[in-house]
Amino acid sequence: MPHTTNGRGRPRLESTDERIFEAAHELLRQKGPAAVNIDSVAHRSGVARTTIYRRYRSRRELLTALMERLVEPAPPAPDLPVREKLRWVLDRICDILQNRLGPGATAAVITGSDPEFTTAVRARLATRLSSLIDLMNADIESGRLSPDIDPDTVLGILVGAYLAEVLRFGSPREGWTDRAIDFLTPAVTSHLSRS
Repeated sequence: MPHTTNGRGRPRLESTDERIFEAAHELLRQKGPAAVNIDSVAHRSGVARTTIYRRYRSRRELLTALMERLVEPAPPAPDLPVREKLRWVLDRICDILQNRLGPGATAAVITGSDPEFTTAVRARLATRLSSLIDLMNADIESGRLSPDIDPDTVLGILVGAYLAEVLRFGSPREGWTDRAIDFLTPAVTSHLSRS
């Protein structure tokens, strides 16, 4: 079995780490962030509390590690056309909010009902979004995006559009992503890149 080491004691089994992650993720998706704590993860995973505490000293550390796995920081390829970058971002927003966090966790972030969880999500999203903002700023400098746009506003519009679609219809309707991207692309591309 694969092992990892952390410099102290016995080597860590990757299978144990995976059981902890899967249990925490299932609890998050099924019951929301309030259900994710060391006791519930131990019960769901079958991993002893002491083993989990050796990896995570607190619920906050567990939530932070969970967010690191659920929200990867990798941005899209810099040479993608603007329309495909927007699609990539919107697809990732849908995946994070719908599949990785789930509705209960997304609602907890919006309402601030679980401050530890909200802090962990926002910290991880800030890391991920900063690379997207850097990419958009590079596209502004190269003339692929209009110099008048604000990257934070574009990201906010994409997140807001997804949330509005879910609030109105329960989930994105067929073809919604294409329609949203078709609407937004001309608004963010520069006259130079459209000609």
